[in-house]
Amino acid sequence: MTISYNDLKVVNTKVNLLPYQSEVGDDWTPAVDGGSSDCDSYATAKMQRLIAYGWPERSLRLACCFVERSAGEKRNRYHCVLLADIDGMTYVLDNRFPLPMEWAFLDYEWHRIWSHELNSWEWAKDSDRSFT
Repeated sequence: MTISYNDLKVVNTKVNLLPYQSEVGDDWTPAVDGGSSDCDSYATAKMQRLIAYGWPERSLRLACCFVERSAGEKRNRYHCVLLADIDGMTYVLDNRFPLPMEWAFLDYEWHRIWSHELNSWEWAKDSDRSFT
């Protein structure tokens, strides 16, 4: 099966239609139909669905970031998204946008990104390591 940008659009759109509830918890359980979920549940649901479409797991990474730098305290701006690599480009699947966005076009302050090689989180370049 070939992977495509269209897969990203379909999955992002379908998962974004699920009911959203801010800060449900940090259990990282994928969002499911009929339940309320937060950003980390959306991101894991998108990853799960893309893997079911045949996407290689190594092309998908969870990432945590701070959104809207001017909107106050970092703890109120923490957010989780899914990164998807295809054809040398990294796309961000975010419940805040209807379509996958190119990484370079988002003014997010990246904090942690999942590393398949380490099987753990690693700090993003220039991340604020004081925030945990």
